[in-house]
Amino acid sequence: MSNTVVFDVIGTLFSLHNVRRRLTEFGAPPLALDVWFSDSLRDYFAASYAGSYTPFGKVLNASMERTSDALGLGLTQDQRDSVMETLASLPLQPGATEAFDAFSDAGWKQITLTNGGAAFTRSLLEKAGVTGYFSEVLSCDEVGKSKPHPDVYELAREHGRGEIWMVAAHAWDIQGAAHAGLRTAYITSKEASFLSVYPAPDVLEDDLSAAAETILRTAS
Repeated sequence: MSNTVVFDVIGTLFSLHNVRRRLTEFGAPPLALDVWFSDSLRDYFAASYAGSYTPFGKVLNASMERTSDALGLGLTQDQRDSVMETLASLPLQPGATEAFDAFSDAGWKQITLTNGGAAFTRSLLEKAGVTGYFSEVLSCDEVGKSKPHPDVYELAREHGRGEIWMVAAHAWDIQGAAHAGLRTAYITSKEASFLSVYPAPDVLEDDLSAAAETILRTAS
């Protein structure tokens, strides 16, 4: 029986570089993207934890005005809408297609598992021309809970086969998958180093292609 690789989407498979650039075009400092996403994730997690799950896209949209106010950016509604629209055209991260090819050649099942919506993810995959690699596009919306809740990773387990690996560029996602019993691969491209208070990932690499190579060599 072949194994399964589960990819996080935003920041792992797809880069937010274009969103950062759009924000800076409107006069925002480069870290504005990080503030916006970090605050949005916090509030998305909080709603999930409180039992009042709200889709991540809605939280991102709602928090854009707050980020603008907090940083004194004075973004207009049209500018905020423009930033949100940029999310629909994210480019693949370096090494992504090479990783997909490697897992496909090895006969692995490939799945995406995201805090974002399934339709949003399918659109990104289609625009990048890589839809055919994936047998499942899974979203937290299906279980009404955000990552890193164990039920989200159980969703991946239900759709996976063999040994299941979670690949992500977020330490909080990796630790959630590890606690849920998945094997893990951390990509350092976003956060640079893994958070030391979390269980160490099984694989740590700089990009997706290198991670695929190591996973395939390491997997049982």
